[in-house]
Amino acid sequence: QPTLPPQAHGNALPVQRLSASAYEDLRRCPYRFFALRQLGLKEADELEDEVDKRDFGLWLHAVLKIFHETLAADVMRGDGFAARLALMEDLAILGHLQRVDATRAAGLPDAAFLPFAAAWPQVRDGYLQWLAEHEATGARFGWAERWQELPLGDITLVGQIDRLDQLADGSALVVDYKTESIGTTTHRVKTPTEDTQLAFYAALQPDDTLQAAYVNVGEKGGTKTVLQPDVVEVRDVLITGILHDMERITNGAAMA
Repeated sequence: QPTLPPQAHGNALPVQRLSASAYEDLRRCPYRFFALRQLGLKEADELEDEVDKRDFGLWLHAVLKIFHETLAADVMRGDGFAARLALMEDLAILGHLQRVDATRAAGLPDAAFLPFAAAWPQVRDGYLQWLAEHEATGARFGWAERWQELPLGDITLVGQIDRLDQLADGSALVVDYKTESIGTTTHRVKTPTEDTQLAFYAALQPDDTLQAAYVNVGEKGGTKTVLQPDVVEVRDVLITGILHDMERITNGAAMA
């Protein structure tokens, strides 16, 4: 006899807080959302035997946060490309030493981070070149790695934004760093309403004139901005979709 797919119902497990990644799960597969986000099921942690791209991304986020906060507090320290290069290298070395300590604590060899360390000079130089071009348009760093929440009906939207800049016209630019291939990042915004992340982060901002973009910090080809067009309109569509989906779950729609 054929086995029918699960028809779970999540109305007994009310959703109170919703992140961009959780809503992405719901859009891709309601049953996945039910299992991971409502039941809280997950794989047992296992020992990792290597440093992966996600580790590099976390390290890079930390370095860029401290770099920009240092520049904002002491502009003269980063006056010119050479000064910025020296500052970023100092922070990278500090971050690398912290990463080595973390890999040792996890039982990994000191050399586990070497592939990313070898690519760092290209990543660093490409980012600094991009930053000079970005600032030449009048854009200025606002803040980085800030947790934000927004009540929406019976739920609260939550998320940590990588960065928010102020553009020359005074509007805000929501920035999300990516260390993936530029093709993958470009594909994310190919169909604006299919991209959950930037629209979700835009929903957390109290601004109706904002822009949003992925900043692809590549190991090859430098750093590039991938703008999400019409993000305010896409944000409004996303909010309507969230409210509609949460209402369907509450009313007992099957999590297929």
